[in-house]
Amino acid sequence: MLRRHSAPLIYAILVIALISYSGCDKKESDKTDQNNSKGSGENSELIKKDEKGTKVNLIVKPKKGEIFRYKINAKTSSSEKSPMTGDKEMSSDQDINYFYSEEVTDISGAGIVTYKIKFDSINIVSGVSSADSSVSMKYNSNVKDSAYSKPEFLQYNAIMKEEFFVRVSPQGEISDIYGLEGVYDKIFKGLGDTLSPEQKNELKESFGQEAIKAVLQQQFQMFPQNEVYKDSTWNRTYETQILIFPVKNILTYKISDIKEEKGNTLLTIDADLAVEFMEKEFKDKDMTYKAEEISTGGRGKIVYDITRGCVTNKETTTSIDLGLKLSARGQSIMTSQKVKTELKVQLL
Repeated sequence: MLRRHSAPLIYAILVIALISYSGCDKKESDKTDQNNSKGSGENSELIKKDEKGTKVNLIVKPKKGEIFRYKINAKTSSSEKSPMTGDKEMSSDQDINYFYSEEVTDISGAGIVTYKIKFDSINIVSGVSSADSSVSMKYNSNVKDSAYSKPEFLQYNAIMKEEFFVRVSPQGEISDIYGLEGVYDKIFKGLGDTLSPEQKNELKESFGQEAIKAVLQQQFQMFPQNEVYKDSTWNRTYETQILIFPVKNILTYKISDIKEEKGNTLLTIDADLAVEFMEKEFKDKDMTYKAEEISTGGRGKIVYDITRGCVTNKETTTSIDLGLKLSARGQSIMTSQKVKTELKVQLL
């Protein structure tokens, strides 16, 4: 849902998909073992021991009727230095906090969990600065000041206090989002009810399911189909783009700790991100773009309460540092772009 606030952040927000460590590949199966699909919330059978060690069946299995309240904090810092910025460094920063609740309303026989979601508060601080100027903007959904009515915050205002639903597979992938009619009605009214049916459909696509999913998927950890031993690793890979370059994201996970706390079993999962550029050169008519200096990577730590079937804490960071060479008609220029992202998910 959540819109970009400055041109450099178009690149930066693209990287949020990487730092979530949840993955964006399509599509995990919704099938799971019958013994693990009843949704009882009593998950002691998900951890077993054998001659090889402690083995865990990683699935999302909460109790029906349970309510979780979350805070997600997403920080993005980016900078660019190029002839387009007068060879001066231009920096952008964005700090977003989302507060929302989710109630488990249904668990199917196949273990698919339906949550009722309601956003309680969203606040944003963003800014763009250079050597000789700076511009900042603040938004708080609970304060109807001058920023509240700005068009770029329309979708945030529309989603506040509106209930909608998401379906999540036992492996933690959001498969469906529905019940957004009230959100769309608010957006249409905010635009003066002047849109044609075609324009309304386009708006639903741009402000709709995929954008909301990009935020909420960060809370749900993606799990493998097979059981995993403590201290062993598993991988996920998917392809996406950084700027115009196709890349492969390689995520490596490991259960590093299993402990009991207040009657619940908590898993600590370490995560590492490696990014491989599948192509480092791109040609568009007379212009050639070449990634000459590349430094990327990321790390994360997730705490998962397997007893309650929820993430209790997630902290990840990602950094991308690119030196690009742009060539045309025998001339070339160098640009430098850096992005750092920090994500924190907290069960309140």
